[in-house]
Amino acid sequence: MRILIYSSNNPIAQAAAACAAACHAARRGERVLLASSGPGHLIGALLGQNLSPRPLELESNLAAMEIGALEEVGARWDVVRPTLRSGIVARLRDLSGDELPSFPGMDAVSALLVADRARSTGQFDLVVLAGPAPDSLVRALTLPDVMRWLLRILFGLDRGPGKSRSSQETALIPAALIAPNMTAPLQDVRVVLEEQRARLDPAAGALVRIVTTPIELRLPTLQTDLTGLGLYGLAVDELVVPGAPAEVPDEIRKLYGHEAGPSRPSLRIGTLPTGIADRDEWALRGAALYHDGPVISSPPRTNDNPRELRLVIPFLDPKSLDIAVANEEVVVRIGQFRRHLLLPGLLEGGKLRARVENEVLRLWVE
Repeated sequence: MRILIYSSNNPIAQAAAACAAACHAARRGERVLLASSGPGHLIGALLGQNLSPRPLELESNLAAMEIGALEEVGARWDVVRPTLRSGIVARLRDLSGDELPSFPGMDAVSALLVADRARSTGQFDLVVLAGPAPDSLVRALTLPDVMRWLLRILFGLDRGPGKSRSSQETALIPAALIAPNMTAPLQDVRVVLEEQRARLDPAAGALVRIVTTPIELRLPTLQTDLTGLGLYGLAVDELVVPGAPAEVPDEIRKLYGHEAGPSRPSLRIGTLPTGIADRDEWALRGAALYHDGPVISSPPRTNDNPRELRLVIPFLDPKSLDIAVANEEVVVRIGQFRRHLLLPGLLEGGKLRARVENEVLRLWVE
């Protein structure tokens, strides 16, 4: 199953691109789940349908839903909290899913929970997500790093049982003083978050497409978004630009596409009406945008070497790159973005190696 995320700072254009792609793919024979995330849902309005957090079958190959972030995260919490049986964390059992607060990245986390459930059913070939916005998506990807940092500061646990002596010595509450079953639920939450982030890896079949405008193509914020998403392992294969080709000058075209570099997303320029329409019209809009071809034609990227990590990072400036090893983790920083990585072999005393080749960051352990 593939996951296709349409992300944009323009909610209407984002929802329109998702509706067009989903309806077109369904008419080509793919089993599609179309879902929107975020506080403002638009796909139901654009399709002329009343949608809810439960998937509604619109036709033989197409179902649609509007994700309730609080409900999705709350339902997952209600599954976890019965395991909190003793110690301090047992008091968290009294906290129901209805009492959980909103947090940055919740929309993206809930969308991934829905995509994961759709994968487990085996009923869909493609999940098309309308949203979240690029900054919300990046915030969700940082949650596993935040959770690992919290566990290291509080209990000295870097991963699993914790092997970093320095972390254990500086922990606010050393793990040796508390029962293992008190920290296990927190570790479980961290593992779940890391598993959800792994669902967005290109090898798992996930792609991101940013819906932008000719004006935004000229602004540095778009390049910053692409760099951040690439650092966290997301593959942005296309920039969808509603408009006429003449609106995108040649100097902008030279910044994108494979001619500009293997890491740069291609430009898909075409008309994309955003008015309310039935599914037949949305399928025609998708067919026009994708020239009657498949919505996704590229196979998932694979990594044959488990001891090597390749990050495709558009607009990567090697001078802004900082790589260090701290608490048995590889810390990669680019500007205001920082990612923490665990590489096989590092704990066994291997030496970290790094190289930048055509905006592709290679990390491996010898």
